[in-house]
Amino acid sequence: MYEGIRSPVIHTPKTLSEFATIAHRYPQAVIWGGGTYLMSQKDYYPSEIKDGIINLGELEELKRITRNDRFVEIGAMVTASQLLYAGKLVLPEILQKTLQSQASQIVRRQTTIGGSLCVPDIRFGLSTTLAILDANAEIKYYQGGKATTHWIPIAKLYDKDGKLLLGPQKALLTRIRIGLEYGDFQRFIIVEDPIRNTDECVIVAFQATRAQNTISKVQFCTTFPNKAYHISKDLVSKLSGQTLPIHPERVNTLSYELVSELRKMHGAISELQLERARRIFESFLHELNAQTLSS
Repeated sequence: MYEGIRSPVIHTPKTLSEFATIAHRYPQAVIWGGGTYLMSQKDYYPSEIKDGIINLGELEELKRITRNDRFVEIGAMVTASQLLYAGKLVLPEILQKTLQSQASQIVRRQTTIGGSLCVPDIRFGLSTTLAILDANAEIKYYQGGKATTHWIPIAKLYDKDGKLLLGPQKALLTRIRIGLEYGDFQRFIIVEDPIRNTDECVIVAFQATRAQNTISKVQFCTTFPNKAYHISKDLVSKLSGQTLPIHPERVNTLSYELVSELRKMHGAISELQLERARRIFESFLHELNAQTLSS
């Protein structure tokens, strides 16, 4: 059955300079982080890989977590487990909850931050939460033996359907940067497993700042793993500056505006997913109301 299929060549750079050289010589090589997504694809192995695999496992500079007074920087090869362990005192609770939602503890030991963000055609909880935290990614592009560096907001790494937008050039996500100012109301909800029940899964992340019975700095992102990656600028604008508590009829109206937007922009979303997204969004607003009335 496997006759004639040879094992791919494995390239193992130890520095980003070595990576640049290999990427130039082997432009079609597959980049390998933790391998959890690639190895989950039924047709991945055995397969013909023209330029082999670039294994990032020896790039120590991509395994660092650093912090200063303004932000935390996390290397692309940091695993979900490492970040959970190291980040308890420096990361927002919503990001910790998101990381804990990623598969089992065994898988989290292997899954890398960069790999989770760079799956080409399906979005998970991490990209949803990092979008509402205004996180940025450092992307290095390699062309003609030269590297250029760009900082890109996580929210702009994907198109409206959730497909990765790194372009035709060889690119490498090297680290992410998260600011240390967060909203005081943060919520993350994932319904169904994004791998096993992809067509029913809904992921929503939301944050806002409450002050003197008003909300500001609202951010929310709704993800349907293989169908849509949705950030509503219109609803964010309507909610920012909104007086609390929000009248129940207004909550209902806003939730159906979300559904209308999703229907208009993403035709593949099922009615079940739309209703789940609407109810999750409503629950966040009702919880904001409840906290306001009890304070």
